[in-house]
Amino acid sequence: MSNHKDSHYFNQLDKVAEEVITLLSETIDVNTIFLASNVNNSNLIVKAHNRNEPLLQEGDLAPFNHSLYTQSVENESGLVVIPDFKEYSLPVTHELEQGCFMSAPVYQANGEVFGTICAYDIKPYDFSVFEMRLIKTLSSLLSQSIILEDQLLHDHLTGLSNSQYLKVFFEQIKEENLQYSLLYVDLDHFKYVNDEFGHDIGDKLLKKIASLFTKIVPEDSVVARIGGDEFIFLIPVSSNEMLESSETAFRINGALSTNPIEVDGHKLTISASVGMTYAASGKSLRVLMKEADTAMYKAKRNGRSHLIVH
Repeated sequence: MSNHKDSHYFNQLDKVAEEVITLLSETIDVNTIFLASNVNNSNLIVKAHNRNEPLLQEGDLAPFNHSLYTQSVENESGLVVIPDFKEYSLPVTHELEQGCFMSAPVYQANGEVFGTICAYDIKPYDFSVFEMRLIKTLSSLLSQSIILEDQLLHDHLTGLSNSQYLKVFFEQIKEENLQYSLLYVDLDHFKYVNDEFGHDIGDKLLKKIASLFTKIVPEDSVVARIGGDEFIFLIPVSSNEMLESSETAFRINGALSTNPIEVDGHKLTISASVGMTYAASGKSLRVLMKEADTAMYKAKRNGRSHLIVH
């Protein structure tokens, strides 16, 4: 949903990836060690170290067919080891003519593949058993780093960002002097759902609402759950106008009220009260949240299912 979110994610991974790549480059005598993000078959190089020739650089797309990476996941050992492309039967290796390749998968918290840590050269190389074990162990370390990051920065129930991520992201957009508006969204009468149907139904409803929110926000927005039924939206503002933010606020209630949300056979209708403020330069996140919170309570006093702008 957000390029800035991706950028932050890579920044958090950067230190661990740097250590892993440095250790591998000092141990395995090939030209290039790199970490590639394979999300959506992108093969984007996130981090790279070249010993001599600059074969691959950060930000490049790795020149390998995606099938070569997927073998790391499909292989029972979790490794792809190709000492010499000429002696390997896959068509993709024939295109590369000569060289060597070894990779191990790196996973995200949801069990999906984040990417691969790879060793590559344009000449053959006989990878040792120790080098194979090392790259596999370090790929597990990178996976755990990503999983820990995910747990620290995301709400465990809905998968949305949490308050901690909101703080880090806000500091990032302040440094880049980007303009955002802030929406404080509180679901109306959510306590009734928990009291009437139980917390399990309430939790499932929150998950569905969270999924709905992520589909209706503009690109580069952040949606965070900060409490039981309270959410913060950070929405980019262009030309110092808040029209798109206001439209998003109306879309929230429109999406909630169009059709009841079905949870375990119960058709639940719910609305939201929304307070909005503009992230003017110099204001802290705490001040903005207080302003939007005050506006949101005015919306509740005005009959709920309303938007009030601070």
